[in-house]
Amino acid sequence: MLNPSAAQPIEPPEGSTVVGTGKGGVGKSTVAAHLAGESAAAGDRTLLICVTGQDDDDLGIKRFNRGIRPEGPSVIDGEGLYSAIHDRTPLRPIREVRPNLDVMPGGPKVGEIDGLLMLRTLQEGAGVVMSLAQALAPIAPLYDRIIFDSAPEKDSLEQLVLAAAKYLIVPTRSDDSSVRGMERISKNFKLVKTQVNPHLQMAGAFLYCSNRAATLMHAAVYEEIRTTLGEGTPILETIVGYREVPARNARKKGLLFGEYADLLPTSATTYDVKAGRATSADVVPDTIVPLAKEMRELNQEIFDHTRRRA
Repeated sequence: MLNPSAAQPIEPPEGSTVVGTGKGGVGKSTVAAHLAGESAAAGDRTLLICVTGQDDDDLGIKRFNRGIRPEGPSVIDGEGLYSAIHDRTPLRPIREVRPNLDVMPGGPKVGEIDGLLMLRTLQEGAGVVMSLAQALAPIAPLYDRIIFDSAPEKDSLEQLVLAAAKYLIVPTRSDDSSVRGMERISKNFKLVKTQVNPHLQMAGAFLYCSNRAATLMHAAVYEEIRTTLGEGTPILETIVGYREVPARNARKKGLLFGEYADLLPTSATTYDVKAGRATSADVVPDTIVPLAKEMRELNQEIFDHTRRRA
């Protein structure tokens, strides 16, 4: 989408942070949701913008009808995001999904933004990469922090998000395909920073869902990260370990890890399940406690890195 034609820049809001990488399945949406939730819980008015075609629902917006929908056409499934870009109107987020947390949900309709941008690029030039920044600008002053969940599906969508933000945080897993996937966001980062958003900064990269004891492997992955993203890329120390059962259960309930951990004192037991008084879904696994703790530590480290960059 970008080319050497200059696009009119818009200085992004302070604290606007993209969680993005060039490959799906590395924890990007989960981290973005938790980062937004942690920010809101700390008392900061927070907006989460999900520019992804996947129907991620870590916050239970769609499944449990959480939040206050804006009046007018539906904004669920990415429809609100598409309408704002298509009609050149301000974003209309779902309010109070959690106290202090508003959300622009992603979903299948986001995929259609790519075609819209390509058509407009032919007609209007590279300036269309600022479409999201323009839709965000009227409501940005309402928020202390804005978090973007960036789509890995299309370069155009990734550039759209990077043009609207001040910081980029890159998660990866340890496998080769995840590390190679960072090459794409590195390319888009450089294009956007050079052509339309000189304020964009690389705030750090981190390993997600890995064995915390595998320190030798981690050292090798960190070298690959620096080779791909640049030698000066900060590496976050916190690693959220792989715990599939509590992570899956929390998402099915539309709960963040800390919220799910809070249910532990009232959890059913395996004896209740055997006696027919409960189902396995009513049992909160003990492993949610370290998972929630690690995610909180990661969130705090991300906030610290973006503050240092500021």
